[in-house]
Amino acid sequence: MLISHSNESSVNPVLVVGVFRSGTSLLYSLLNQHPQIALMYECDVWNFPGAFSGWRFKGEWLARQEFYNQALSRHRLILGDSLRGLEQVQTPEELYRCHGVNKGAVLWGEKSPVYSTRLGRLATQYPGGSFILIWRDPVEIYRSIRAAGEKSSFFRQPAMLHRLIYHQERMIRAAGRLERKGVRLCHVNYDELVDNTPEVCRHLCKFLRIEFNPRMTGLEQADFSAVYHAPQHDFLRRGVVERRPAGREGKLVEPAAAQKLVRFRKRWERLASRALSHKPIAAPAAEPTAAELYFHQGTGALLHVWDGCKRLSFELLPLSWLRTYRLFKNWLFCSASPGDDISLAGQMLKHGFTISFSFSLMLAVCSFDYFTGPEISCGPLYLIPCGILALVVGRNWATIAAVGCAVSVTVLRDAPQHIHLALTLVTLWNTAMRFIFFEIFVLLLDRIRRDLGLRAQTSDAARTE
Repeated sequence: MLISHSNESSVNPVLVVGVFRSGTSLLYSLLNQHPQIALMYECDVWNFPGAFSGWRFKGEWLARQEFYNQALSRHRLILGDSLRGLEQVQTPEELYRCHGVNKGAVLWGEKSPVYSTRLGRLATQYPGGSFILIWRDPVEIYRSIRAAGEKSSFFRQPAMLHRLIYHQERMIRAAGRLERKGVRLCHVNYDELVDNTPEVCRHLCKFLRIEFNPRMTGLEQADFSAVYHAPQHDFLRRGVVERRPAGREGKLVEPAAAQKLVRFRKRWERLASRALSHKPIAAPAAEPTAAELYFHQGTGALLHVWDGCKRLSFELLPLSWLRTYRLFKNWLFCSASPGDDISLAGQMLKHGFTISFSFSLMLAVCSFDYFTGPEISCGPLYLIPCGILALVVGRNWATIAAVGCAVSVTVLRDAPQHIHLALTLVTLWNTAMRFIFFEIFVLLLDRIRRDLGLRAQTSDAARTE
């Protein structure tokens, strides 16, 4: 079955949910073509630990929401930093309704991938809401993640496979529970959405109890103003509904990861075959082992808690602190100079002498520190090899040197006091603190290197003109 729906309760709000890179942006853009629908794009207003809901909405949550992801300005609800016109907005549903009124729509809501782990909470908050869930082959999702990771630091994180498995598992289990409770659910398959767009859009209109509008079948007149200006959305901004050519993206997923996702896909099809409606697997596939399932679920849960802590910091810390941190972070990481995308092996070939000299120098400093003993301080000398690598090569090799320096200092300083240096919490703490010190130095010098590289580029361009 392409799309299923249950219960005939109220349709407001409308929430579009799917794991990241599953087609939620495409579905959002198509739905928003309808004049009666006004969805917000990844406002993520419910993306924080639920225990703080009551407290959060009593404070300056709108100002913090704007600082977090520019949700208000992206949707043209405010200009600049002024919240004028939103004085009466006290709750997320009032924010949704305010956005919908501006468009003259009768259906309002939001699309967000992060809600794939919060479906139960949202259904409790909005028992009369309508949930549109989009599903895509997990191997295709991961291939899209790897492709996006070539230009996006978020999707380049090594833990994205854990996040994908955790979010998909949570979403499927929650969808099953909501189906049994009679919550209004609508399941959309990504392949069907791309290949049979008019048919899917007609079913969606029937589910939402509105008349079908032909504008929904294309993106020629789509409004992408609320969509983040990020490389992974460039294909969508072309205004054409079509499948992205596989090309070299097909080679981005390692065979082991693809096989793992096939096993999980088999499990997910068993849990929710009606919702997923994937094409049959060509060859029989076993489900993941219990150890494999618990490993990815446990790692994903830890990452989910960590994400929640980061999100909560946007509600707890003073806005002046957060603004200062963001300005410093943008200054530190905003620009890149030629060669920054070279791999460690490529940098070794290009800067072999500098890397070898720096680590030889680090070994010499360690030896000098060892023979002179704790009475003579050698701390600043450890900064020299880290600084050379940061200024000449880049922060990746400099970070490796920072780790080596932190471990070396810990061993040399703590070993004389403890004959058998055990891997204690104190030892780990001291090593971590020293690494942070060295790494701050590395990041600052790396930023200087990139500034110098950009200045050299500008100077060369001026001379050629």
